[in-house]
Amino acid sequence: MNTAILTTLLSLNAAARAGGTVTADQLTPWLDAHLPSLRSRIEALRDGATWAEVGALLEAAVQAGQALKPVVLGTARGLLVAHLVGYLIRELVPVTPATTWLHALAQSGMLSGLIEAAYRRVFPGG
Repeated sequence: MNTAILTTLLSLNAAARAGGTVTADQLTPWLDAHLPSLRSRIEALRDGATWAEVGALLEAAVQAGQALKPVVLGTARGLLVAHLVGYLIRELVPVTPATTWLHALAQSGMLSGLIEAAYRRVFPGG
């Protein structure tokens, strides 16, 4: 799964601080550090989720995205996080009546907006 996630994230061509686009060598340590926590939070949503649980997931994703600040420029961090969360939801949460709304959220542009809102909650002055 890590290879598929890394390939997906690299395909976004996110701008790197050092110039050019972010590389696998730059993203791999970040994924190694943050993927287990995000994965476990998303796996907890398999039987359905509340808005509070989704909000907590998105805030954790924003915190993980901030760890990319030395490597990835501005809004590209949000893009990487949105794609990672959407990918994990699609891969780890079965589609059931209780999770259909979560899948719809993950496949829509709303996910990026919710990540932006979570960023504003976590970093109100930023």
